[in-house]
Amino acid sequence: MSRNGPLITLLAGGALGVGLLVAGMAATPAEPVADDTQDVGSTQTPATSAPPTESAEPSPSVAAPEPEVSEEIPEPASYVGYVDGQYASVAVVVDGAEAVAYVCDGANLEVWLKGTAADGRVELTGDRGTLSATYDESAVTGEVTADGLTWTFDVAQVAPPDGLYRFADTVAGAEVVGGWIVLPDGSQVGAVNIDGETQPADGLDPATGQVMIEGTAVTAELQVDGSFDEPGE
Repeated sequence: MSRNGPLITLLAGGALGVGLLVAGMAATPAEPVADDTQDVGSTQTPATSAPPTESAEPSPSVAAPEPEVSEEIPEPASYVGYVDGQYASVAVVVDGAEAVAYVCDGANLEVWLKGTAADGRVELTGDRGTLSATYDESAVTGEVTADGLTWTFDVAQVAPPDGLYRFADTVAGAEVVGGWIVLPDGSQVGAVNIDGETQPADGLDPATGQVMIEGTAVTAELQVDGSFDEPGE
């Protein structure tokens, strides 16, 4: 037997094995290689928009309740001070729909006025003068005429014992009307009319209202009403 027989047989077997290996590799499909250049965003699942919701119907408008109107008459308010130029002092008392005023120079001029108060305005008249002004919770501002003289004024609201005091009665057989304006600094401006003659008044005690008139002690009242009576009424 030739010595080359086994070698040939071995080589033939190796060639057959290599052929089978190559055939097996050809039969197995290659896995696809990812393309790095592909747009990453294109591989994402697109977001699905939520279906539009039906808009809620607007609630019917509800009218605001109308404010209650109080029929209660406001508390009386007193305002005192000087007219511009300080020639005379003026006092105004507003009481609901009524108001009064007193103008006095502390010597021989004194005028009482009364009238109406509405919508922030007072319109007052008297035998010897007029007053027209606006007012609020802090001040009265306007114009006053007394005995032919006219002044503007702006006076502030005050609290007792400051304010306007009045006395109207018969003293020792004479008709007397007196007025005193007590100012915030403690000073007073006042006059009395006795049987038609005006003269300076003595000072009164704001704590009691007592004052001397013609040697007689009388009591003047703090004016809180929007009106007043003349002597004999």
